[in-house]
Parts: sequence; structure tokens; C-alpha cells
Amino acid sequence: LPALEALRRGLPGAFIGYVVEDRAHDLVSHHPSIDRVHLYRRKRWGRMAHQPIHWGAAAREFGSFVREIRREHYGIALDFQGNLKGALHGLVSGAPRRVGFARGHCKEHNYRFNNELVVPPGGTEKINRVEKFLSLAAHLGVSVEGAGYRLPETRESRERVNAYLAAQGLARYAAIHPGTSDFGALKRWKTERFAALAERIGRETPLKPVITWGPGERGLAEEIVAGSHGQSVLAMETRTILDLAELIRTARLYVGCDSGPLNLSSAVSPPSVALFGPKDPRVYGPCNPRSRVVKPGGSDGALPMSDITVQ
Repeated sequence: LPALEALRRGLPGAFIGYVVEDRAHDLVSHHPSIDRVHLYRRKRWGRMAHQPIHWGAAAREFGSFVREIRREHYGIALDFQGNLKGALHGLVSGAPRRVGFARGHCKEHNYRFNNELVVPPGGTEKINRVEKFLSLAAHLGVSVEGAGYRLPETRESRERVNAYLAAQGLARYAAIHPGTSDFGALKRWKTERFAALAERIGRETPLKPVITWGPGERGLAEEIVAGSHGQSVLAMETRTILDLAELIRTARLYVGCDSGPLNLSSAVSPPSVALFGPKDPRVYGPCNPRSRVVKPGGSDGALPMSDITVQ
């Protein structure tokens, strides 16, 4: 999103299209800097791929998706993902200029499919993903200085969050998000430690811990609320990512593991505490200047999350 803002600011007359998967669709749908959103139905097509009876329908839908992109006659394709899927999107777009990362800065032989290759700043040094993505925008000659996050208008989300906070009588609260994706299970902190942390925050600070949750995570959040002995409350159900963003935005503090919601906290910028174990926070950590990373052994280590204590 910061790279998107740099492009829109530097190329105000450009037509900008954006390919996005289902799970992040709300972050770009109706975004003021985007002219056209192309939805890549990863979940739906993934399910259909395992059911031969639906192969024909999947092929037709994917063909329609490709034709939709090609109709816009894009001149440049920017490949931020740096993997095979991102490269294929660039190819099917028909764009004559396909800008991606050089060998060693992408995976799945992605560099073979692009015709303009960018070496991110720092060469082989590890840099944050935001800085890496900004380098693709800079390749087009636009200034990336001061490029920050912008989200779509969240009026409906703001109203839902305000209604929840009023019903709970909450004014000052800490948002704690314990969940990660199933793929990122190694990045989770122990449930009982989240509960102990919530209890201490509730007892020792003026903040009321609110345990946030996403699809399939309500049971986890309820377990933490129960384990905090009355010191925390269960968050509202967030219907969209923008609901969660608004709930985090109005918090006085955010605490969470290395996950999508942690990166969302960078976009809305409350003070945050990021819990890291196996991944490198220099690459995947928040770029919010009001964030603090807690990682056993420092950035270079790949230690288990269990090494992080409540203290």
C-alpha cells in the first residue's frame, strides 16, 4: 500500500489496476488510489481444483479473469510478490514492461518471467518488505519519500466499532490479537501466556484488554478471555478486515504475533508490541515507528515462541 501511494502521487494521471486475492480484497476494494480491482479467487479455484467435476467451470472463470485484465491494455506490470504466481499475472496481463525483483530477491525462478529487474536497496542486506516494495515504484522514477499507508474509507466499520465500544463502556483499551494463519502456526504464542498477559494489563494499567479474533479464531479468543479472570473482554465479530483495522486504530496499544493483523497495525499506527520467534523482524516486522519488537535472541536468531515470557 505505501508503494501504491507513491505511484499514485508520482503518476497522478495513470490508470492503476490491482490484482488481489479474496482474503485481502477489502483492503483495496474502493481504494481511492486504485482505478480497477481484479479479484483472484484463490480459495474458490483451489477448492475447485480438487474436484474434477468443477474443472471446466474453474477454467472458464480463470479465463474470464485473464480476459478482464487484458482488456485494460496495461503498459506496465509491477510484480511485488516475487513468486511464480506473481510472474504469471504479469505475463497474462500482456504488459510490455514487466518489472520485478532480480535473481536472489525473489523465488520460484520469478526473475525469468520479467524483463526489468530491480535490486532492492542494500543488495544482500535484509530490509523490510515495505522498503523492498517501494524500490519497484522508485524504478518507475517516482519519489518514494514519505510514502505511507492509506486504507479505503471505513465509515461503516467506524460505526460498528463505535457501537461495540459504547455497549462495552470502553474508552481506553488494548487490542490483543493472538491468532495467526494455520500456515503460520509456528509464529503463535502460547494461549495461557496471552491470558496471563491480558490479566496483567487489566490489573496493572488503565487499559482494558480486548481480545480480537478472525474467522475460526473465536474459540481461541474466548479461552484467553476466560483465562484472564475477568480482566479482558471478547472483541466484536469483525465482518471485514476494515472492521479489524478500525478496532486496532482506536486502541491505545496493540499486541500480536507476526501476522497480517500485526502488519495492519502499521497501517493504522497505534503503539504496538510485536512478538517474533522464527521469522526475522527486519524483513517481516512492523514499520510503525511506535512499535517495539520482542524477540528472544535478537533479530538473527530463529528461536521458538515459547522463549518469550509474559514479563
